[in-house]
Amino acid sequence: MSSDPVAAYVRLVRTAEALHAEVSRGLADEGLTASQFSTLKVLRLNGPLAQKDIATYLLKTGGNVTLVVDNLEKAGLVGRERVQGDRRITMVRITPAGEELFDRVYPPHLQRIAVAMSGLGNEDLSSLLALLNELYTTVADPICLPVRDAQVRRAG
Repeated sequence: MSSDPVAAYVRLVRTAEALHAEVSRGLADEGLTASQFSTLKVLRLNGPLAQKDIATYLLKTGGNVTLVVDNLEKAGLVGRERVQGDRRITMVRITPAGEELFDRVYPPHLQRIAVAMSGLGNEDLSSLLALLNELYTTVADPICLPVRDAQVRRAG
């Protein structure tokens, strides 16, 4: 094995993209893109958020999130509301239809992740997590946690 950082980076990116494509395939069957699903997930776990906060969680640009939210809104899965007193801020909330869809597709999504990662045992998974945490820790790391837990984790 090479200790070349470029080779390690390329392997990491290609592996991540391949895993993401495999896991996301089931979302496409439900008519969702990975970004749409992630937006629903962030809203389902955290409640209504400003579009800029969704962009921060998803590591996406504001323009990209606007397009994603536009499409989710057209499908009746989210709603938007301007903040009283500061019309520059648009809050996005998940609708009951969005909650139902998310609650239905999330368990099979988690199962696809488990299958995709099944080539690694518990010790290997722990080692991988430790290496990834050492390599890259950001504010966006706790994307799956409710806001309160994410803030505690960031502070710790």
